[in-house]
Amino acid sequence: MPKKFILLQLRDDLSAEHEVKMIKKNGDFSIKDLVVINTLRDPSKVPHPDELTNYQGIITGASGQYDLSCLTKTSEKKLQKVKPIFQEIIKKDIPNLAICFGHQYIAQIMGGKVKADKHQAETGTYKIYLNKAGQNSPLFDGCPKSFYAVLGHKDSVTKTPKNLKKLASSTRCNLMSYQVSKNIYSVQFHPELNKDGLKWRMEQYPQYLKGTTIEKVMAKFKPTPYSKKVISNFKKIARQSH
Repeated sequence: MPKKFILLQLRDDLSAEHEVKMIKKNGDFSIKDLVVINTLRDPSKVPHPDELTNYQGIITGASGQYDLSCLTKTSEKKLQKVKPIFQEIIKKDIPNLAICFGHQYIAQIMGGKVKADKHQAETGTYKIYLNKAGQNSPLFDGCPKSFYAVLGHKDSVTKTPKNLKKLASSTRCNLMSYQVSKNIYSVQFHPELNKDGLKWRMEQYPQYLKGTTIEKVMAKFKPTPYSKKVISNFKKIARQSH
């Protein structure tokens, strides 16, 4: 029987169910393909780091209500419990797709810095630009050199660790995607979200709308047919690694 994929969630509000729905839909996962573990709601179900290789690949999701740049002591304590998971992923090069918060957290663990940067913050659809490494990366197979993707972040990686490979930037954000070793990939954007998904998220997190409104963001929405390829491409990468 083929190994399953695992979604490690870092959400404990209503967006947790929404994230599962979007990843299953745009990642073409069946109920049998994907194991969902909410690390904040059900810490007892978080797999031991040694058990991670039992899975085909790992998707580490975003966390709309937490910002690495300003964690409370309670939030930081919760996050410390899952840190060994990320450290094991890096150590053993376990196939991983890190999205948004996961993108930032892995970079931070590897020695990078994450800060709230209003000049790099993005909410809506923005153009992603692949560099040469990105254009040759299996993560972006079938994608053009530039394409639109859904973004919603206040924090950004402001200092890039030395031992990762940059794959993409955006109109505003310098580090939009990177690769670690052979099988670990990361994106700041949300490959799982479509137009309706973006609208729903903004309704849940109005704090991301400083200086604008949902109506204005949606009026500027651009189609994102290529960004969701990232999930299907990651599934291929993970399967080929075994």
